[in-house]
Amino acid sequence: MIEKIAESFYMITLPMPFRLKHVHVFALVHDGSVSLFDTGMNTPETFSTLDESLKSIGKTIRDIDRIFITHFHTDHCGIAGRIQEISGAKVAMSEMDARRIYNDQKKGLDFDQVKIFYREQGLREKIMDDLLELLSSFRKATIPFKVDTSLEDHGSQKVGDREFEVIPVPGHTSGQVCFFFRGEGILLSGDHILPEITPNLSPDPYNPGFRPLKSFLDSLGQVEDLPVIKVYPAHGDPFSNLKARVEEIREHHRERKSLVFESVKGGPKTTFQVSLDIFGQDLPEFDQFLAVNETYAHLIELEEEGLIKQKKIEDLVIHSVV
Repeated sequence: MIEKIAESFYMITLPMPFRLKHVHVFALVHDGSVSLFDTGMNTPETFSTLDESLKSIGKTIRDIDRIFITHFHTDHCGIAGRIQEISGAKVAMSEMDARRIYNDQKKGLDFDQVKIFYREQGLREKIMDDLLELLSSFRKATIPFKVDTSLEDHGSQKVGDREFEVIPVPGHTSGQVCFFFRGEGILLSGDHILPEITPNLSPDPYNPGFRPLKSFLDSLGQVEDLPVIKVYPAHGDPFSNLKARVEEIREHHRERKSLVFESVKGGPKTTFQVSLDIFGQDLPEFDQFLAVNETYAHLIELEEEGLIKQKKIEDLVIHSVV
């Protein structure tokens, strides 16, 4: 599905085989070519939908000359390599997430280290085995591509007669960015600001000092005062009142952090045990992994605030109140 959002500017909705069902990418037609913002997953349905959408406006995959990527997750850059092979498109993304792509494609995840980390958080062995299999498939789901340009924080890019700003918004990933078209008040927010849900916050195995919740909340301040008329997220419907949505998200995390603290006050627990108190016992296995990540992000901040402490007992990290 393709929808015009401004002159020569289009939102293309691509299918995903997940609960979110779709991801939006954006095509900007200029000088006979197309610049693409994110690409969608590496699936036959994604590629054919993108191809058909471009043909409906008189363009093809071969017309794509540049690809700007918000972050390294497979639903945002999965077919960048295939497009690059067909059209020779130049790819631009943040240096931090480009480094993550390089590590994933050239070195692979250190599965032993990942298992150690999640075992310490109390995640069950069966969930960890399934998780590693899933993470491996995600890595294979992104076709390798060359990053030609590193996007500078707060730098500007020109496409045809339009300029847009690169807004750094670490949190969901260490190097996620948004793209702001100031002249039209359009914010392509990626996974940073979503209309109905908040992005999952996860530890970064390549950046151990990364504090996902603090980074995310700080990044809300990077966008909330921009003169945005319309937010175009990667998932969900476009929306207008950015400041109100930012405050809703802040309130959500205030409440979540309070719930995490109350769980730890109830007695020493692993991250997994706290996540069960917050998210319940009946989650699918992958959602249990996401719940552990989100809980961990809040526990880190409570520890930084001096409200809780952690202690390693045998192979488990146990959280308790100070």
